Amino acid sequence: MAIKMYEVQPDYMTTPGKILRDTIRSKNLTQEQAAENLGTSAKNLSNIINNKVSITPEMALKLEYVLETPASFWNNLAKNYQEYNESKKQDETISKEKEWLKKINYADLANKGFVPKTRKQQEKLKNLLKFFGYPTFKIMQTSMDNDKLLAGAYRISTNQGTINKYALKAWIQAGNLKANKINTDPFSRTALKKVVPQLRELNLQNDPQTFIPSMQKILSTAGVAVVFVPEVKGSRISGLTRWLPSNSTAVIELSLRYKTNDHLWFTFFHEIAHLLLHQRQPFFSMTKVYDEDPKESEADNWAANELIPRKQWDQFISDNQFDEKNIIAFANQIKIHPGIVVGRLQKEQLLSFKSHYNKLKVHYKWTI
Repeated sequence: MAIKMYEVQPDYMTTPGKILRDTIRSKNLTQEQAAENLGTSAKNLSNIINNKVSITPEMALKLEYVLETPASFWNNLAKNYQEYNESKKQDETISKEKEWLKKINYADLANKGFVPKTRKQQEKLKNLLKFFGYPTFKIMQTSMDNDKLLAGAYRISTNQGTINKYALKAWIQAGNLKANKINTDPFSRTALKKVVPQLRELNLQNDPQTFIPSMQKILSTAGVAVVFVPEVKGSRISGLTRWLPSNSTAVIELSLRYKTNDHLWFTFFHEIAHLLLHQRQPFFSMTKVYDEDPKESEADNWAANELIPRKQWDQFISDNQFDEKNIIAFANQIKIHPGIVVGRLQKEQLLSFKSHYNKLKVHYKWTI
């Protein structure tokens, strides 16, 4: 037996058939005598010895009586050998799928902690299948081709270029794995609407280690699982709102693509808007170059005005005094972070995106 780490890996140079043959000989029996004692034909026993026929539970029990070796030994031997053969077949199939390592950026997924780091191609392919949850890449490709969620994203163009469908698939899968670990109540628009003020209060907290757990706890009472997953290279995504297969839990997945608090909170409230205002369908948040869907504009307006109420905003910009002192004073007045005020001024082209007031924003960094 060869032992690797904590996993025992059998050496199947010695097959169940060979062990059976050696055991028969150790009892000073011929194959013909053993077959007669077992109540089977010599041909059937020969097929078992030559590994052409598996040892059945019935035969294992007979072997226990004739050869004085526990039936459990023979059953486990047969089971392990069958698993070994299937694993070998799987390895042979996977070894022919190396082109998938060109489709999927394994190093990027490994650096983000989605899959184990390794240099071996075979291990990479196995790790990818386990991560995505498929036994073969052929089945995975068929599933992707029929996935309505992904199909909607592929039709979107972005300012940064075409979306890599495999990168997006990986980002979504990482979010699914996280969301499935969050326990929530059944989704309720009424409950979600009630907790919006609590969620808005969290914008004043700078540390994600503090506000993310609070955000998740609050939203779980409304049937929403919120997860943060670093952007996979090529996915070009900021956020996604969707439903788990049970359809009783909504998922908000955020990538922190732009890594500043104004983008984070606007995208977060944009996704909440979809849950409050629109039907149960997926919504992607990306930098788009096509005409906005009216639902996206509705979500934008709701998010902007929920974070910074329109009446106060109009009064603030009418003064046209956007220095640091006034920005901070206005932010304190409406209990919003100054960085979010700066972000809205930039979005409405009242401040340059290169403004030195960017220093008022909170900048986040992913730690894996």
